Amino acid sequence: MSSTSGLPTVPETALPEAVRTGSAQDKQRYQAALGFEQVLLKQVVSAIVPEDSDLASWPYASAVQDAFAQGLTAAGGIGLGAQLFETMQRTKS
Repeated sequence: MSSTSGLPTVPETALPEAVRTGSAQDKQRYQAALGFEQVLLKQVVSAIVPEDSDLASWPYASAVQDAFAQGLTAAGGIGLGAQLFETMQRTKS
């Protein structure tokens, strides 16, 4: 696992084979894209639970939201990270 400044850690197993066997820069870009996707997913999950509900005040609510977002990302995400990576690859200099 590696981390990109300020983004959550993304496991190597979440990377497609072509990226895992590619350059270090490709790995870093893909992990950054998935890290961004994970942050976004956590925000979406947090927004689903109303702040005034019993679930929001549950002591483990944040940990469950983190685990859900991490689980989705570890399984390859919802596709946003892959799209971001493709855009980064097309626009890299």
